[in-house]
Amino acid sequence: MSVKEETGFARVAAATRAIAPLLAGGALTHVLVRRLRAGQEALSRAQLQFRTAFEEAPIGIAVVGLDTCFTEVNHALCEMLGRTREQLVGLSVLELSDPSDREETREAFRALVEGEIEVRRAERQFLRADGSAVWCSLRSAVVRDGDGRPLHFVSQIEDVSERRRSAAALAEAEERFRLAFEGAPIGIALTDLDGRLLRVNDALCEITGASAEELLAAEHDPLGPADAATAETGQAQRLLHGEIRSYRLERRIVHATGRSAWVSLSVSLVRDVDGTPRYCIKQLEDISERKRFEGELAYLADHDPLTGLYNRRAFQRELEQEVARGRPDGAVVVIDLDHFKDINDTLGHAAGDQVIGRVAHLLARRVRRQDVLGRLGGDEFAAVLTGVDGAEAERLTNDLLSLVREQSVVVGAEHPIGLTASAGIALLGRGGPSAARSGDELLVSADIALYDAKDGGRDRCAISSETQVRQAQMTERMAWSQRMRDALERDGFVLFQQPVVDLATGLPKSHELLLRMRGEDGELIPPAAFLPIAERSGLIAEIDRWVVRRAIATLQRQRELGRPLRLAVNLSGASVSDPDLLDAIQAELLACPPEPGSLTFEVTETAAIVNIEQARAFAAMLAELGCELALDDFGAGFGSFYYLKRLPFDYLKIDGDFIRQLTTSHQDQLVVRAIVAIARGLGKRTVAEFVGDEATLVLLRELGVDDGQGFHLGRPAPLEELLSGSGALRG
Repeated sequence: MSVKEETGFARVAAATRAIAPLLAGGALTHVLVRRLRAGQEALSRAQLQFRTAFEEAPIGIAVVGLDTCFTEVNHALCEMLGRTREQLVGLSVLELSDPSDREETREAFRALVEGEIEVRRAERQFLRADGSAVWCSLRSAVVRDGDGRPLHFVSQIEDVSERRRSAAALAEAEERFRLAFEGAPIGIALTDLDGRLLRVNDALCEITGASAEELLAAEHDPLGPADAATAETGQAQRLLHGEIRSYRLERRIVHATGRSAWVSLSVSLVRDVDGTPRYCIKQLEDISERKRFEGELAYLADHDPLTGLYNRRAFQRELEQEVARGRPDGAVVVIDLDHFKDINDTLGHAAGDQVIGRVAHLLARRVRRQDVLGRLGGDEFAAVLTGVDGAEAERLTNDLLSLVREQSVVVGAEHPIGLTASAGIALLGRGGPSAARSGDELLVSADIALYDAKDGGRDRCAISSETQVRQAQMTERMAWSQRMRDALERDGFVLFQQPVVDLATGLPKSHELLLRMRGEDGELIPPAAFLPIAERSGLIAEIDRWVVRRAIATLQRQRELGRPLRLAVNLSGASVSDPDLLDAIQAELLACPPEPGSLTFEVTETAAIVNIEQARAFAAMLAELGCELALDDFGAGFGSFYYLKRLPFDYLKIDGDFIRQLTTSHQDQLVVRAIVAIARGLGKRTVAEFVGDEATLVLLRELGVDDGQGFHLGRPAPLEELLSGSGALRG
């Protein structure tokens, strides 16, 4: 019952009481009295119901006088404002209002009184007793008497603080999402369940090359061709069925320019509170550059950097695949340039590289599309000729040799040097000597035939035969390869060391590691017996890595014992040009970094200059990890002096050919003096190899050589003797 109704009942009751004496004594009086009593009872019940509803209402209710002061308040309002009924009654609404809202509140009351508005609706802050603010939803109306005069205001007041906080949190979340969506560096799209785009960000437009309008207007998935979308369907269905929460894949998309681009696509599904799928969020990252880089790495892993042909590892893989196909015909050809070392020594390695590149280009143009061509290393090439018998293989090989023969290298402008090559052929077919053999065996067979061609006068080819001598050669070569593999697996190699002596003090400053292999009877086999075969069979890189691991472990162990040591490790030319081995060496060094200057890698100048850029990168990596680089056998080819300014190194090891006859050869003395002058000018140290007597040692000191190595200064001895203390552990 409203306040207005309550007031009406009160007036009726008062009027009835006023006329009751006038009606006393008659029947009508009894009727009126009964009705009056019934009305009073109904009024009392209505008043009770109103008071109960007023007090127990879940929202605040207040009666406000025309002076804006509370006259009646319920319990909910007291709880809401943190005040008692006594504190609120008589208090002006304006005193509870935020100061910034008071003028608007005063104006609203006036408008209600004047009849300009019937109901005032607003959300305003009220101040609680503790000074905190509560957001309230207000609905106020004016109560008038029968003549239309305003009596008071009735207000419903509901606490909407939580709703406003939730709305503010939602708005904040939406703003964060908007900022993250629009400013994300990766492409983001919202799509419906059919794949149509609902919203896209700027990054997605940049990735696709299309405007937002074009993307949103597309009738089909604009992020990729139909075949890519079909491949994604299975994942999308699993996502919709709740089997997975999201999925990620890599695929190509078509750029607006027509070119394709690689993207990493991540898709997740947004569901409502009931779990019903609503829309998808797709995130795209342009990975074209990464894919290009991965492609380049894959290419470099399989291709020779100088020629672009397959490297040894990739060629052997292709050869093994060809053997596994079991075809009845085909051949393996190994080609080696004749007297190539003379070109390097006479014209320098830059000219040698040009020759290698030119020959590779010619061979690649002449071999058939179905054939496989590779560079095994140095000036050695190999080819797999498919679908040929012995006669056809020999004819094709002679064609390749003719191409080489037609080339020449010009010295200056007047002295052309002709090029020739030799080749060995091993047949894959049943009638050949290589039937049922592995790829390694085929290469060994072709390699032996190559040396037959060399022995026969060069500039020719030879086909591997099944003679007893040939079989014995192959068996011996394969046996050595197997023995080296067994040595790698069963720790069959032994490290020796030879001191490098500081010529100024006469004390060892470091120790060069030298490799030996245990024979079947326990004898130690010198490296000259097995390393050439290791290089030709592709095992040299694994052997180099074994030595590097042992060297790093030795340095670590000696450092823990408080006995610092400096070691030098030789790397083969194949290792310097093998990116996989260099990565492995870097991983070993990073896992167990040696003390700065305690580990030196020795590389022959020939190996370093064959691929100067790779050698530069290797030297830079060594320097970063605290290791040093020495150029071994320096001076064998004076054309390499040009590269000294391009290749960072720490030591020049003077080739032993200039040291053996140093005391009697004026020319050797001039060469050594020149090398020392160049090294000192570059701020590097020199090491003389093969120091065999005291007279040579004295002369080396006079010439300014820094360090020496040779039997006169210290013979090779087992590394374990040095580590156990029975040898001089210095340096």
